[in-house]
Amino acid sequence: MTALLDADQLRTFIAIAETGSFTKAAEVVNKTQSAVSMQMKRLEERLDRPVFVRDGRASKLTEDGQRLLDYARRIIKLKALPFRPELAARSLNLTRKAAMR
Repeated sequence: MTALLDADQLRTFIAIAETGSFTKAAEVVNKTQSAVSMQMKRLEERLDRPVFVRDGRASKLTEDGQRLLDYARRIIKLKALPFRPELAARSLNLTRKAAMR
């Protein structure tokens, strides 16, 4: 089963990975620390695996978390790009032609 990932959760996840702290990340994403914790709990539930190892106040990525970080950065970067309908249409046409072969 494929898990759909929420962009807001991914932004929060990236902030935690970059700051090493749920509290510092909360400041970066303008949320409360408890909201950040809840978002990460939901993300881990959705993925059915932990993405952080908590070491006192510091948070480090698990191996799965490190893999997710690479994807999360790409997803957020793509979401920041403007939508260009002409490129989407061209891509869709190419996909249809390839399927017809």
